Amino acid sequence: MSEDMVRLDYSYCTAEAVGQNGFSDADLDRIGKDAALMLDSVLPEAKQGKPGFMALPFMTDDELDPVLKEAGRLKDLADTLVVLGIGGSALGATAVDMALAGSLRNSFARPHGCMRLFVADNPDPRSFGMLLHNLDLNRTVFNVVSKSGSTAETMAQFMVVMEMLKNKMGWDKAAQRVVFTTDPEKGNLRLIAQKEGDFRCLEVPPDVGGRFSVLSPVGLLPLAAAGHNIKVLLSGARAMYERCLNPDFSSNPAALLAGLTVEYMHSARNILVMMPYATDLFGLAQWFAQLWAESLGKASDLDGKEVHAGQTPVAAVGATDQHSQLQLYIEGPQDKLVLFATLDDMGGDIPIPGLFQDIDSISYLGGASMGALIKSEAKATQAALAQQKRPSLNLRLPRLDAHCLGQVLFLLEAATLMAGKLLRINPLDQPGVELGKVLTYGLMGRKGFEQEAKRMAEIDFGGKRLV
Repeated sequence: MSEDMVRLDYSYCTAEAVGQNGFSDADLDRIGKDAALMLDSVLPEAKQGKPGFMALPFMTDDELDPVLKEAGRLKDLADTLVVLGIGGSALGATAVDMALAGSLRNSFARPHGCMRLFVADNPDPRSFGMLLHNLDLNRTVFNVVSKSGSTAETMAQFMVVMEMLKNKMGWDKAAQRVVFTTDPEKGNLRLIAQKEGDFRCLEVPPDVGGRFSVLSPVGLLPLAAAGHNIKVLLSGARAMYERCLNPDFSSNPAALLAGLTVEYMHSARNILVMMPYATDLFGLAQWFAQLWAESLGKASDLDGKEVHAGQTPVAAVGATDQHSQLQLYIEGPQDKLVLFATLDDMGGDIPIPGLFQDIDSISYLGGASMGALIKSEAKATQAALAQQKRPSLNLRLPRLDAHCLGQVLFLLEAATLMAGKLLRINPLDQPGVELGKVLTYGLMGRKGFEQEAKRMAEIDFGGKRLV
């Protein structure tokens, strides 16, 4: 296997490593047979680009050209891009930008040709107001991301921003500083673009859901504007696509990840902790939490049977959360599976000087490096969990660059789809979030939702018992 490949290490899921909480060779054969049946249904559709995210790694230069041209236009206008979006419209761009530019990326000047990227994914007036207060509107452009154009949080933010821009520079110039990423044909943003001014539009593929959209213009526009090589990102996804379409379960990282996690779900390990040992990958863990939770948390299976499927994802980061969460993972309930992510090459290292040689409890650090320390902590944590019969998996990245990250993104998306198929639920819808939306519409006075407002008056128990 190429040294550029992201690999899945499932050694700590074996009976040899964690005893009765791991799988024997016979267990793996059984899991593989179930996965083979799943692959028989997934692979033919995937080869046809279904569901839609399967086709994204193969975007052509003609398809990427509008994205790159728009990114160039935005760079000519400003040095700061603010994405207005929520959920899948926000988390993917944040995850990739954080991974490739660093968690402190906006604390210092970005390199020439790389826009500062802020993702405003919450209508919280404190945080959004602080962002707006500190922006120089003459140096800022905005990307509004909503397939329907009716996402309340995003559209409220857009309306606030548009009023500010209009008052600053007039409507026409304001519209030039806003680009919509939305449905190709319908929705409120299309309507506004047609009727209200010179708004540019990029398309969200109709068959790509928000949480699977990071490799579409939803994620690619802000990432290109921030200076990341989106063609290399897609090339990594293509490389992983080929591996995820391998019908051999033992050689297919997505099928292995899906098969093992679902088997652990059936064993009441209903919490999946993603714990990368790199601060810059914490955004990836947060992105994965939405992908896994919204895709697999379903009340009914494909036959309509009530199953309440799902596995609660938790985002953590090593080594930081060794000092906040690990005690629970090692000695608490046997209900967790940990998915680590580690880097073979940290992309830079810091030597530890040999100070304080007379203090044995710290002198051993002298002459080592920070990279050696965090790698040792990752290995030790996996081994410590195993000593308590706690299983774990590890995504091993050769390094943290666009090609490797593209592999990881596609691997996790494919594994999520396959896990849904194994659970016999629909991993592509999200019916559970709709009730909260329509009740909010009622509370906010949206026309046509008067019954929801009445219902809220009946079911709102908040504030009735305060201490």
